[in-house]
Amino acid sequence: MRLLVTALAPSHLLCMVPTAWAARAAGHEVLVVGRAEVARAARRAGLPAAELTQAPAAAGTGADTGTAGVPAGGPDPGLPRMERVLTEAQRQSFAGRVWPAGGHPWQVRVGRVVDAFLAVARQWRPDLILCDPIEFTGLVVGAVTGVPVVVQRWGGPDSMSAEAITRARVVLAEAAAALGAADGIPAPVLTVDPCPPSLRLDTSTEVESVRFVPYNGPQQLPSWARTKPPWPRVCVTFGLFGSKAAMSGADFIEGGDLAARFDAVVEALRPRADLDVVLTVPEAVQPLLRPAPDRFRIVAHAPLDALLATCDAVVHHGGTGTAMTACARGVPQLLLPPPHPALADCAAGLVGRGVGRALQGAAQTDHLALRSALDALLGEGESEGEGESEGEGEDADAGTSAGADTRADAGTRAGAGADHAVAGAGRSGCRGHARVLAEEIAAQPSPADLVPLLADLA
Repeated sequence: MRLLVTALAPSHLLCMVPTAWAARAAGHEVLVVGRAEVARAARRAGLPAAELTQAPAAAGTGADTGTAGVPAGGPDPGLPRMERVLTEAQRQSFAGRVWPAGGHPWQVRVGRVVDAFLAVARQWRPDLILCDPIEFTGLVVGAVTGVPVVVQRWGGPDSMSAEAITRARVVLAEAAAALGAADGIPAPVLTVDPCPPSLRLDTSTEVESVRFVPYNGPQQLPSWARTKPPWPRVCVTFGLFGSKAAMSGADFIEGGDLAARFDAVVEALRPRADLDVVLTVPEAVQPLLRPAPDRFRIVAHAPLDALLATCDAVVHHGGTGTAMTACARGVPQLLLPPPHPALADCAAGLVGRGVGRALQGAAQTDHLALRSALDALLGEGESEGEGESEGEGEDADAGTSAGADTRADAGTRAGAGADHAVAGAGRSGCRGHARVLAEEIAAQPSPADLVPLLADLA
């Protein structure tokens, strides 16, 4: 089998690397195709990659970032789930964004790389395309070349990706037809979901379960991170989202200044001399931080999977990679999601499952609110108040209501997921639920178990 793998962003590719390597280990050929940053991430993972050359963006489209194009007043009206998950404050954050000139933003984004992608596909002749849920170029190329497409989700609680794919098949049908796909864009032949059943938000789509295997990129493991310290360790990270914001100089996804977020957590933890604190802070942000206690470790990079194996809690932004690495390690989480629908979705799902707490709005940079939430998360024998989103004032109320439907969905999960949820109820607090969830993740089929099914579809 020749497996062509594609992802919209490096963070999306990371969760697909174990699948790609499982295919290679089974003797299949794998090629990653994507924009420059995706190709670099693939090469760092030891995978062969073809870098796509992007056509220039049309004047006034704003499409060079790949993120512009949310209609004024809210998200794409064809994505009702995305609208529902946002709080009013988050909708206001999106309200200033406008449609780019030249069509729907997905048409613009796909149009810039589809010719280069098709050239690679026609030259390399894959038997199967594996793409992330919002790299719609893979769907178009599959339709044009007749190659079946498998979608691999990111692994976290997600109720929007299936909706986005359905919408993309409509939005991009005309572009695909112009390239030769007269019959439109077929549905993916398979959806692979590394999210454990008890954590899934979308239970209407038939999926193939696979174990979430953490891969966070190649990093050196420092000596202090190789063993668990004799006192509780807390990791504070804002993931690749934070790193990208630091590099671009942009506000942290409209959710506040990144340095201010780190400073607030440091201030919250300052009185806790009994904790070992590790902060992964982008180099560009480190000079902006207020002085921290000498006992706090501030590093630019760390191998997150190995580090979290030694941690008792993690504070982060709600990104799927960070969240699911913590879930796989059984680590309780304090979530500080910026006003971004995917992060809000993930945070609400984790809170609903009982493995973490969340702060919303102004509470995310209030050191007293952070201290209270962290003290509760680290406390032993906690049995009440778990899974509640916390905050202050209007933002807090909005943040709590944002996850209400998601948490209601979580309460109706069936099958194996429900069994795991009941098992977790016997263990008090986030820590007990996190351990049960880690056991559930470990029990899922491995990426190696998935490969024969992919080969059958090719």
